[in-house]
Amino acid sequence: MTCEGKVALITGSTGEGIGRSTAFVLARRGADIVLNFGTYHRDAEFEQNAERVISAIRDMGRRAILVKADTRRDEEVSLLAETALREFGRVDILVNNAGGGWQPRDYTEIPYEHWRQVLAAEIDGAFLTMKYLIPRMRERRWGRIIHIGLDNALRMQNLAHLAPDYCLGKAVRAWMTTAFGPQEFPRNITVNCIEPGPTAHMSFADALRAAQGDHSDWQPPEGPCAHDVAEIIAFLCSPAARFISGSTIRLPLKSGA
Repeated sequence: MTCEGKVALITGSTGEGIGRSTAFVLARRGADIVLNFGTYHRDAEFEQNAERVISAIRDMGRRAILVKADTRRDEEVSLLAETALREFGRVDILVNNAGGGWQPRDYTEIPYEHWRQVLAAEIDGAFLTMKYLIPRMRERRWGRIIHIGLDNALRMQNLAHLAPDYCLGKAVRAWMTTAFGPQEFPRNITVNCIEPGPTAHMSFADALRAAQGDHSDWQPPEGPCAHDVAEIIAFLCSPAARFISGSTIRLPLKSGA
């Protein structure tokens, strides 16, 4: 499942979760990588994590850059796309991974500003990245877009124990997939969504080993980990998945977990 010669932009890709594992897996398969984290992250730890990820990708023989951008903000996403296109000439793969904060509470207790910020991260971020990158994909007649959703987001029960704003935002990503996937497919652009349940994070070393083919440490008993999601993303970006668009892939917990 090669991504040789492709350029992938992955939002929210310097933490310990799906974004970083996706960067490693796609780079291992031949893609150059545009990393991203929000400008609201001012912790030096994020800078250090980003540098480690970039160094690891370059050790694989691929190019990598970091662009800070808050995907909730139009002007910052515009600059993110502009920078990626200037540095690499194109973006072939877009992974909408960055999302809002998970704060379980009754919906009557959610502050309005928090509600708006979560929905902006989940919905506006996905919309804006597509808005600025799809026109160039249409010109080249090739593109792969993957949204990261949430298992069963459209059918959530007992929301008092969950985060309703977060679930709603993920459900809209599933809707965008269903709506835009068939629309873009005639242009050889696929739009798909992956809906994992609770996903185990990985250490830097484990994520890198898994991307390099050592799978001994990425099978937590309760369900999938970040690398499992990254492998599905790589498949959706490969020639083998060229006829899959508008689809949602669920990764529920293991039976009995």
